Amino acid sequence: MGLTLLLGAAVATAFDRWYAGQLIARERTRVEAFVAPYTTLLEGIFQRRIVRLDALRQFVSLQPSTDELTRKFPTFADGLRVAAPGVRAVQLVRNARIVATNPGADSATLVGYDLMTHPDPEVRDGVERARRSDAMAMAGPFPLLQGGVGIVLRLRVTAKAEGFPDQVALVLNVGELLYEADLARLPSTVQVALLDRRGLPVAPFDRLPQDPVSFSVSVGDGDWTLLAAPSFGWHQSVLGDLRPTRLASALIVLLLATLSYGVAGRQERLRRAVDERTQALAQANDDLRREAAERRELEEQLLHSQKMEAVGTLAGGVAHDFNNLLTAIVGFAQLAEQQAAQLQAESSVPDMARQLGDMRTDLAEILKASDRASLLTSQLLSFSRRQKSTPTRLDVNGVVKDIDRMLRRLIGETVQLQTETGAGPLPVLADGGQLSQVIVNLVVNARDALPNGGRIHLRTRALDLAAVGAAPYAGLPSGEWVLVEVQDNGTGMTPEVQARMFEPFFTTKRLGDGTGLGLSTVYGIVTQAGGHVFVDSAPGQGTTVSLAWPRLEPAAVDPEAAPPVPAVANGELVLVVEDEAGLRRLVGEILRRHGYRVEVAFDGQDALEKLEQGMELPELVLTDVVMPRMGGAELADAMAARRYDIPVLFMSGYQEGDPLPDDMQHGYIAKPFTPDALVSRVRSMLQARV
Repeated sequence: MGLTLLLGAAVATAFDRWYAGQLIARERTRVEAFVAPYTTLLEGIFQRRIVRLDALRQFVSLQPSTDELTRKFPTFADGLRVAAPGVRAVQLVRNARIVATNPGADSATLVGYDLMTHPDPEVRDGVERARRSDAMAMAGPFPLLQGGVGIVLRLRVTAKAEGFPDQVALVLNVGELLYEADLARLPSTVQVALLDRRGLPVAPFDRLPQDPVSFSVSVGDGDWTLLAAPSFGWHQSVLGDLRPTRLASALIVLLLATLSYGVAGRQERLRRAVDERTQALAQANDDLRREAAERRELEEQLLHSQKMEAVGTLAGGVAHDFNNLLTAIVGFAQLAEQQAAQLQAESSVPDMARQLGDMRTDLAEILKASDRASLLTSQLLSFSRRQKSTPTRLDVNGVVKDIDRMLRRLIGETVQLQTETGAGPLPVLADGGQLSQVIVNLVVNARDALPNGGRIHLRTRALDLAAVGAAPYAGLPSGEWVLVEVQDNGTGMTPEVQARMFEPFFTTKRLGDGTGLGLSTVYGIVTQAGGHVFVDSAPGQGTTVSLAWPRLEPAAVDPEAAPPVPAVANGELVLVVEDEAGLRRLVGEILRRHGYRVEVAFDGQDALEKLEQGMELPELVLTDVVMPRMGGAELADAMAARRYDIPVLFMSGYQEGDPLPDDMQHGYIAKPFTPDALVSRVRSMLQARV
């Protein structure tokens, strides 16, 4: 009996160790999947600062003289620091001495300081590496002369003349960069640590986890390392999964002891006992296997949802910042194009007219690239479900006509686009921006199927079904429908590709040529609006994608109603609230050119203070949604609480959180917008007050 117990205990112990190893391996995979997105986020944060450092180098190189550089440097440096949180200082260096720094409050301490006399060899090494190479050199983290802990990014500048700096530098606050990366939001069950390129821990994540998984973080001329492990160790993290197997092992050992004890004189009773115990263990093992399978399935679903949420959060954040940039690019480019067109028409000098024509061509290319970038951000916002959707009554024919010019810019000169709109209005209930995005996605996808040029046919028409539709509209319910069809004579698709064409991130294009979001975005928008998608394609036969929306009843027309009179600016005062300086300037310039008076505020708190200080009450408040101190929605609530009867027009790259109010007093315009779209929305808001 004693030998049997020893053998049973040895087997149970061996099995316990093996199974614990399997659970720990699975736990390591889970931790890797959870922490991996933060690695990409850290790299993106450092890369954005490197881009701004290169912009500083180009700024210095373009200055005609040291006097001009000295005059413009504070303004340019202020812009860099505002655009990139975490930039502690912007510096110019000549012969290893700091010759200029921003903010100016540090000048007394830093200007004239010889960096080669710094006690930390890391500082001296960074200066030397920047001297020897055109590549970016990073030094730190180390204590800064102005206080705190930071890192320094340096780039060599080819001195144009005597007195010009030979290096530019950005001093970054490590704590603010880590706060932007949001590492602190990791759950308490996961312990992380960050090591710099020397292998030294970076505060505040400087307590090293035991037996961690590691991730390489590329931050310039050296890699940092992100370590992660369960806070209480790998064995403690899988202890809950080990308990059922240990209980089963104990039952097996007990069974062996019972068998040994009853061998003499009780064979029949022992056989029955063995049978009963065996059946109980079999049932227990079946239950354990079923529970383990269910647990694995739930964990896989959880991991997938966490990955998609992380990707969605990243996509929404990128699209928000990118839409702000696109608004400025599109707005200033269109203003410049309009001014160039006017000057070209007025010019009597042929050479000047030709140069202005070339400039308009260049500006048209900028607008073309902006259209494609706007399409990509719309796909990101739709994928991350952060795009505001406002279904209204729309005529599909009108939407096709509005985007016809943009479509022709997108497809290029080698592809012929033929549009054909159905007779009469074709009204549907849909979001105008999303409907335009759906058509653009389909046309761009058709263009990609025509590598050597070809023809795309965009057609709208009405469809009246007396019964459930047959091919090519199999399963479409009876009734009146509006069809949008995009047909190309390109390469076509195999049945295998058609089966996966609407999956997110699935693409047949080369790496870097597609995101895999275009068709999945189309499918999501159409089906959520109550529509249907049909595809007819074969290899070498081209592809036809048909979209069907329920057709609305014709709108009642009042024969005595007078046609609407477009509102004309009459010097109305508009309060523009925007934290991005470039966008404030753009929006103000657009409104002033169209006859409005403009007052600006840099956030909601500033706008509220101006109102309370007795400024002339504006006819309209045009405000961004996401701003420091006080956002647009909070500003609208504060104005209502103080009984300011002023309409509010919100503008944002994407909407997150509680929905914005949508009534006669409140409106919304999505970034990026064109000057004409902005002026039209402002006019409609002011006209509604009349």
